[in-house]
Amino acid sequence: MKNYKRFIVPVLVCAVLFAGAGIAFFYKGRTQALKPDQFVQEKASFMRLFQNSSEIHRMWTEGEESREWSLIKSACLKHLGITSKFDESLLRCSPILLQCHALFSKNLNYKFVNFEEFDNSSYRYMTKSNTSYTGLRDPGATVTIEDLQTKKRMDIFLADQCQEVYLEQRAYAYGEPVDPKDGEDYRFDNYNRHLYLDIHLTTNAEVNDWLKFGNPDFTRGLKAKTGNDLFLPATDLNYSQIENFCSFKGKQVMLAHFFDAATFLPMDLTDKIPKRNLRSPYYWTKKTSDYKSDCNLIYSKDCLAKKTYQLNSIGPTWAGLQDSMGGVFEVFRNPIDPESNLRASSFYFDSKSSWHKLGFRAGWNGEGFDLRDFDFRGLNPFVAIDKFQVGFRCMREVMQ
Repeated sequence: MKNYKRFIVPVLVCAVLFAGAGIAFFYKGRTQALKPDQFVQEKASFMRLFQNSSEIHRMWTEGEESREWSLIKSACLKHLGITSKFDESLLRCSPILLQCHALFSKNLNYKFVNFEEFDNSSYRYMTKSNTSYTGLRDPGATVTIEDLQTKKRMDIFLADQCQEVYLEQRAYAYGEPVDPKDGEDYRFDNYNRHLYLDIHLTTNAEVNDWLKFGNPDFTRGLKAKTGNDLFLPATDLNYSQIENFCSFKGKQVMLAHFFDAATFLPMDLTDKIPKRNLRSPYYWTKKTSDYKSDCNLIYSKDCLAKKTYQLNSIGPTWAGLQDSMGGVFEVFRNPIDPESNLRASSFYFDSKSSWHKLGFRAGWNGEGFDLRDFDFRGLNPFVAIDKFQVGFRCMREVMQ
């Protein structure tokens, strides 16, 4: 009996071991059989996400020139409540186009994932001021797309760099030209400096992003704009709010002398350091006497009855800035002459006004929008309005 027990115990142990090995082999084989299918699905999902990411980047930069916009334009404008004509180039690097694409494009194999912490927005505007991510260099929009088949997700960062121009490195001059008999001309250069200037005045749509993703301590009293106001200049911010908006975008308020650099037409583009910076008071000509009343060159008071004002209706300057004359007022930061911080060339003055000159500036206290808040050097506009409109643009310097 003892011999039988000594025999049967090793047999049972071996049987258990073989059975366990068989079960293990069966599951291992099943796992190996599933892996190729899973791999194929994972690869297909990744390829779809990657392709969609590439298409979203393309659409982001192409804006109004993208094939998607031509297909969804009518539905998008109706959805936004836009009935007036506007410069559609403002759709470049704009989340508005992506949102409409997601809403009205058919047969998409992905969707945008909403950010619950931001009122279910389909994107988040990220800058160094509202994120702790140290690797962020430029501001832009972050979106998350989800593959409809596998529910796999991919985060996409879209840099906001479509609406800037690079200021060429050369010698420039500030303000109105100075006769050598009257004093020394104010000259400067931007060598070894990499400056990027906003092409257009800041829009209400851009300020809406600040209201949604910026610090609420700086946005009190401001309300989001909709419909036809989206692509008009933001004109109801005081100077402190303007500074904070530009800071939110990782920029600063446009400096007056760099605005001059981008608007005064150089007499000789090949001469980077001319002996004198001769300049015309008009951005489109080298001749001081070559002035004409033209709503395509200066949107003055005369133009209000001729055509509707819209952003980017005037320009561009030699460097690429839009709306450098006419339209709404434009405020600058002016460390050279702080009290001369306002481009008064606007639709508040008729075409014969002396305010329609580059470098000739008024002043704004940065607080209110009544006549008493402005210094027009005695050349006040003859208008009966409750509130003047003051626009602005930003700029940034890249350290390399």
